[in-house]
Amino acid sequence: MKFLFIAFFLLLSNSISSAIGAPCGDYGECDSFKPQLNNMESMQLGALTFINHCYGCHSLKYSRWGRISKDLDIPEEIFTNNLVFGKNVKLGDRMTGSMQPNVSETWFGIAPPDLTLVTRLHGSDWVYTYLRTFYEDSSKPYGVNNMVYPGAAMPNVLASMQGQQILSCKDVPIIASNGGVRRDELGNNITEEKCGYLKTIKGSGSMSVEEFDEAIFNLVNFMTYVGEPSRADRERMGWYVILFFIVFTAFAYLLFREYQKDYH
Repeated sequence: MKFLFIAFFLLLSNSISSAIGAPCGDYGECDSFKPQLNNMESMQLGALTFINHCYGCHSLKYSRWGRISKDLDIPEEIFTNNLVFGKNVKLGDRMTGSMQPNVSETWFGIAPPDLTLVTRLHGSDWVYTYLRTFYEDSSKPYGVNNMVYPGAAMPNVLASMQGQQILSCKDVPIIASNGGVRRDELGNNITEEKCGYLKTIKGSGSMSVEEFDEAIFNLVNFMTYVGEPSRADRERMGWYVILFFIVFTAFAYLLFREYQKDYH
């Protein structure tokens, strides 16, 4: 049983650490994100979004173009013609980004970080929530702020898709000391106005809220894959390892019982 427990722990340890991740700042608890690393269409769309909107500043220097093309089932010719920018770039090259660090430091004050391992550092939940919680803030250099990472030195590069997102107020029920909602004499809920809630102005972006959330899901799904390309295979093989230990333990116990008969 000890071996069975160890195998099961190793299989889930990475998923548990990703689920814990980092706290989501002023937003509170991070929104749940469950990667679908066998969903090729999702990761292909995520790769398209990353290359078109993120790769201009951020690199994936621990990943190679050819590996992504192979793992995501994208034919090399289609991948090269549509996603690889630069005449001298080869599929065997690492994805080092298209912006020079000294240029980015001049523009942003700091070089944009490499994102190969960002989902393993913070957790996919954190990244998924972060990319959806930019809001307009005229006091910031780029006119936006972020609830998960306040003061982020990053413009909202996906604003054209998401539209204008602002902080708004709304009436929320007052919770009584017993955990229920406080009500007046007529049985109506007693509410108070609270601010700090995100609201997207309808029609201000090219996507609806649901479409944007799906696009971000695909993007983070791709970034989760990039952080550990072999994760899907590891998790699939892990169940076979656990099954082996279960069968092995059963036979070992039966053998132990046979040996015990010699002592009686």
